[in-house]
Amino acid sequence: MSEKRLKAEDIVKEMEENFQLNKIEELIKDNAIQFDYNEKKYRVRLLTMSEKDELDSLRRKKFNSMLQEKDEQGNYVYLKESALIKILKERGDVDIEVIEDKINKLNSEAVNLQLRLGEAISKNDNELVLNTYKDQIEEILKHKIPSLRTEKSLWLGFSLENAILSFVSQVITYLSSEVLEENKWVKVYKSFKEFQENQDEALMNQLAMYSMVLQPM
Repeated sequence: MSEKRLKAEDIVKEMEENFQLNKIEELIKDNAIQFDYNEKKYRVRLLTMSEKDELDSLRRKKFNSMLQEKDEQGNYVYLKESALIKILKERGDVDIEVIEDKINKLNSEAVNLQLRLGEAISKNDNELVLNTYKDQIEEILKHKIPSLRTEKSLWLGFSLENAILSFVSQVITYLSSEVLEENKWVKVYKSFKEFQENQDEALMNQLAMYSMVLQPM
């Protein structure tokens, strides 16, 4: 697929930017999400059992292929996340465990601040105190933690596990996407190869985004 197409983590990020969580349920009707694009009606829906079997088969084949793939020098192209973390630390690039520890500490700090905010509300403290707690919580949850997670994702984006997740998100989008033709819902793409060769980036990203909303991995 084109590098412009959204990866799983990009889809989730765009989803969070474009949709309020309390409106997601409004989008889902009869286990599907419908939308209009270029004067046509599209939808993504939950996978059937046979489609889940197809997804599982494609995932196994892709996983086995990636495990064995080597470059011109005979080195494995894809490393498991644990191996990549070890190499990054040994080379002095980054210590992923340190990043994870920072994330855990920030999560704990946010919980503590939320408890203190609750106490302040119960005591009817003034708005300045309440807003201070709210700003600190927002800074942690919307800025500090996402920044660290993005850094971690950038370093581990090419691990075997993340490559598989990206592939699975593509297959889910391919299997669940339909278009309304002559009052009948039919597959947007006749094959996974056709899906991969599709050039309509805007449609592809919208289908992918909705498919992740409906059936997150």
